[in-house]
Amino acid sequence: MKKLISIAAVLLLVGMVASAQELGAIRGKVVDEDGTPLPGVSVTLTGSKIAMMSSVTSEAGNFRFLSLPVADDYMLKLELSGFKTVTREQLNVSYGRDISLNVTMEQTTLEEEITVIGQTPVIDTKRTQVGVNVTEEMIMSLPTARNPWVIMSLVPGMLIEKEDVGGNEAGQQYDYSGHGSQGRDQTWNIDGANITDNSALGSAPAYLNLASYEELQINYGNNDVKSQTGGVQLNFVSKRGGNKFSGTFYLDVEDERWQSYNGTDELEDLYDPYNPGIQRVYLYGANFGGPIVRDKAWFYGSYGIQDLHARNIDGSTDDTWLVSGYGKLNFQITPSTRAELFMEYDNKNKWNRIPWFAEAAQMDVTLTSYAKQDGPGYVWKGELEQMFGNLYLNAKAIYLDMAFYLHPHERAEGQPLTLLYYPSFYATGAADDYGTSRTNLNVNLTGNYFAEEILGGDHEIKFGVDYLVSTVTSYDYYEGNAYLYYYGPDDWFPTGEYWEASIQRDLILSEWLQRYSLFIQDTATFGKLTINLGLRYDTEKSKVKDEIIPESTLLPHLLPGLNITEIDPGRSWSILSPRLSFIYDITGDGKNVFKLSLARYGSQEGFGMGHFLNPADWAGIGVYWQDLNGDGNVANDELFGEDDSGNLAQPVTAENRLWKWGGINIENPTSTDNGNRIDSDFNSPLLDELTASFEKELFTDFAARAEFFYKKAHNGIWDRPMTLDGTVEPLFSDANPNYVDTGDVEPETGQPIYELLEDYNYEYRTNYEKRHTKYFAGQLVLIKRLSNRWMLDASVTYSQWKRYYEGEYTDPHNIWHFDEGVDSNMNSRWQFKASGLYQFPFGINASFVFRAREGYVIQPYAKTYRPGLGNSTFYQDLRGDERLPNFYMLDFRLEKVFQIGESSRVVVSMDAFNALNNNHILDQETYLEDQDSFGKAIKILNPRVFRFGVRFDF
Repeated sequence: MKKLISIAAVLLLVGMVASAQELGAIRGKVVDEDGTPLPGVSVTLTGSKIAMMSSVTSEAGNFRFLSLPVADDYMLKLELSGFKTVTREQLNVSYGRDISLNVTMEQTTLEEEITVIGQTPVIDTKRTQVGVNVTEEMIMSLPTARNPWVIMSLVPGMLIEKEDVGGNEAGQQYDYSGHGSQGRDQTWNIDGANITDNSALGSAPAYLNLASYEELQINYGNNDVKSQTGGVQLNFVSKRGGNKFSGTFYLDVEDERWQSYNGTDELEDLYDPYNPGIQRVYLYGANFGGPIVRDKAWFYGSYGIQDLHARNIDGSTDDTWLVSGYGKLNFQITPSTRAELFMEYDNKNKWNRIPWFAEAAQMDVTLTSYAKQDGPGYVWKGELEQMFGNLYLNAKAIYLDMAFYLHPHERAEGQPLTLLYYPSFYATGAADDYGTSRTNLNVNLTGNYFAEEILGGDHEIKFGVDYLVSTVTSYDYYEGNAYLYYYGPDDWFPTGEYWEASIQRDLILSEWLQRYSLFIQDTATFGKLTINLGLRYDTEKSKVKDEIIPESTLLPHLLPGLNITEIDPGRSWSILSPRLSFIYDITGDGKNVFKLSLARYGSQEGFGMGHFLNPADWAGIGVYWQDLNGDGNVANDELFGEDDSGNLAQPVTAENRLWKWGGINIENPTSTDNGNRIDSDFNSPLLDELTASFEKELFTDFAARAEFFYKKAHNGIWDRPMTLDGTVEPLFSDANPNYVDTGDVEPETGQPIYELLEDYNYEYRTNYEKRHTKYFAGQLVLIKRLSNRWMLDASVTYSQWKRYYEGEYTDPHNIWHFDEGVDSNMNSRWQFKASGLYQFPFGINASFVFRAREGYVIQPYAKTYRPGLGNSTFYQDLRGDERLPNFYMLDFRLEKVFQIGESSRVVVSMDAFNALNNNHILDQETYLEDQDSFGKAIKILNPRVFRFGVRFDF
C-alpha cells in the first residue's frame, strides 16, 4: 500500500497537458431575498454519470462542483433550515464550460420546495474562450458525414480545404483555419489530453470516429492560459459509463444507386465517362457502458468502422477503411478522489491514394503512381483527480504510439516517378515507399485553488506544469533514386526533349523533441466584473538522433552514404505568453455580457530546429537528363549540369548542377554538418490577438453573440539563403542585389524574369522582423440549445486576412503577387452557416445544414526558365483577385423515432447530401500555357446522394 501511495503522489507532482481544460463545472452563489450571501446551505448534486456529490456554501454563499462529465440530467438540490428548498433539474453540462447559477432562497415557516426544470444558462460568465461545443444531438442527428473536418465546417468563421458530400472526402485530413489561425498552431485533444501529431503540426494522429464520442469542443479564439497556441483547439470528449447500462448501435449506408447525376455537356466532353460520387459508404459501430460497482466504478467501450468508397471526376476510385475503438474505466476511489484509464486503437487502410505531388500540382495520375496506405496506432491515458477543500488537482499521463505506411503500386517497380508538364500535367511511375513511427508522451498536473473575499473579490487560481517528449523515426525509399520532369520538345538538347531530374538518396530519419511548460492564472470576480490575468512560459527543443543513410546509386559523389550521431542544435524556443480578459455582466443575471480579451501566443516548434540541421533530410540534386540510349532508364552518363557559358556539362559537379534542395552540404558531401545555421536569437513565431464580444440571452436556451477579431502573426520563421562561410544573402532592396532583371518577361503573365548571380547553397534560420499577416473579422452568432422541440446554430462572418512583406525578401520573383495579397488560397471574405433541428409530432424530426461562402482563391500561372534557377513558376494578378465561383450547399435529414421503452428507442433516418444537386467547381486547371485545358474543372462538388440509417439507443 505504501508503494501505491508513493506512485500516486508522484503522479500528482508531474506536468499537465498545456491545452487541457477541466471537464464541466457547476458553480453558484446563494443569497436571501435581500441579496445577502447565505453560508451553510447544504448543496447536493446527482446525475446518471456520477456518484452523489455534496457541499456546503461558504461564508460568501458560494458552492462549486468541478470536473463533471458531459451530461444533460444533473439535479441540484439546495437546503437550509428556515428557507424553501430549491431544486434545479435537467442541468446541461458541456466540456470546458462553466454553469454559473445565482440562486435566491426564500424564507418560510413551512417545508416548501421550488423546482426549476431545464433552465441552464447559455452564457459562460467566467470564461472568454470563443467556440462551440458540438453535442451528441448535432453529431448524430444533423446531416453530416461525421468526420471532424466536416463538423468543423459548421463552426462560425472556420475555413475548410475540401467539401465533403456524404463522406467522399472522409478518408483523408484537410487543411483548416479558424479566424486567421496558422496551421502549425492547431491542436488536437482527447478528454483534455494533447494528441497533436508533432511531425505534422496541426494534424490529427488518427481518424477519430465521431459517432463514438459524447461531444466535440472547438475553440477558435481567446484561448486561455492552458493553451500554448492561438490556433484552433479541438477536444474530443469520450463517452463514459454511469449507474445505468446504456449504449448505441448504428448503421448508415450509401450506395451509388441512390445518387443523382450533376453532369453538363461541358463536363461530359471533358471526362468520358463523367461519374464522380459515392460508390458505397458504410458507417457502423456500437457503444456500450455501465456500472461495474454502482457509485464506485464504471466502464465504457466503443468500436466503429468507416468503409468508404468514392469515385473521382476522372473515374479513378478512392477507397478507405477506417477502424476506431476505445475502452474506458472510471473509479470513484473516495468521495474526493477519482481516477480514469483510457485506451484507443485506430487504423487506416487506403487503396489508390493520390500522391501529394499530383494533388498539389493538379495533375492527372496513372494508377502506378497511386499509393497504398496502412498503419495502426494506439493511445493510452491515465488520469487522477483529488480535492483538498478548496484545492482541486488533476494529473494526466498520455502516451501515443502511431505509425503508418505508404507503399508504391507493385506495377510501378523499376519506374521512377515521372511528372510531365507537357502537353498537359500528368504523373506516372512509382511514388516513394514511405513509413513512419511517431510517439508522444505527456505527463502533467493542473490545479485550481479557490480563495474568497480577498482584495474585495473571489479568486480562482489556475496553475499547471507540463512535460512532453516526442520521437519520429521514418524511412523513404525512391524507385531509381530519381524524380523525372518533362517540359516538352527543345532542340537545344541532344534528344530534342527537355528533361530534368531530381536525384535523391533513400532517407532514414530519427528525431526527438522535448517541451516544458508552466502557467498560472487568476480569475478574479468583483461583483459584475470578472478579470482573467494569466502568464504562460514554454521552452522546447529538438535534436537529430543516430541515423545511417545509404549512398545514392546516381551521383554518389554528391549524395554519399552518411553515418550520423546525435546532432544538438544548442537552441531552444523560450516564450512568455501573457493573457488578459475582462467580462462584465451588465445586468447581473448572466443574460447581457460584454467580453474583451488581449493575448499573446507562442507556437509549436515540433522537430523544426533539429530537422533544419539534419544532413539526412529530404534532399535532391537538380540535373538535366537525356535518354541517350533510349531505354527509359536513368544512368549517370545521361546526367548533365550546366557550365558558366550555359552549355551542357559532364560530369555533374557541385559547381555545374542546376539546383539543390534539402539538407545537402554540396561543398563537402561526406560531412554530417549540412551547412545550415540557426540564429542565436531565433525564437518562436508570435500571434497577438484582440477580441471583443457582446453576448445576450434572448430567451431560455437561446443566445446571440456579436464578435470582433484582430490578429497579427509576426516574428515568423525566416530561412535566409547563406554561404558555407556564414555570409547571408542580402535583401533585394540592398545596394548589391543577388537577383538581376534580365530585361525579358514571361510571355503569359508579362512578369520580369530575374537572373540569379550567386547561388547561396545553405540557409540561415532566423525570425522576420517586419513581415507579418493581419486578420480582421466581424461575426454574428446565434445559438439555440435543443429544447422546446428545436435547436439552431447560425452565423454570418466577414473577414480580411492578408500578408505584408515590408521589404523582407531576397528574391523579387512573384513578390508583387503575394505582398498585400490574401494569406491563403483557402480564403473567403464572407461566410454564412446555419444548421438546425425541429421535432415534429409522432416522433418525426427534420434537420438541415446550409453553408455559403465566397469562392476560394485560384492562382493562374506559367512556367519558364530563370538563369541559375531552372524552371520557375510565374503567377498572374494579385493573390486573391482570381477566385472560384461562390459556393453554397444544403444537406437535409428526416428521421422517425420509435420509443420502445422509458430509455430505449429506435431511430430510422434518411439524409440527402447536396440536396440541391449543385455541381460547383471546387478546383480548376490554372496552367496558362496549356490553352486546351486552362480553366478546365478538375474537381466538382459530388452529386446528391441519399444515406439511409438505423440507430438503437438504450
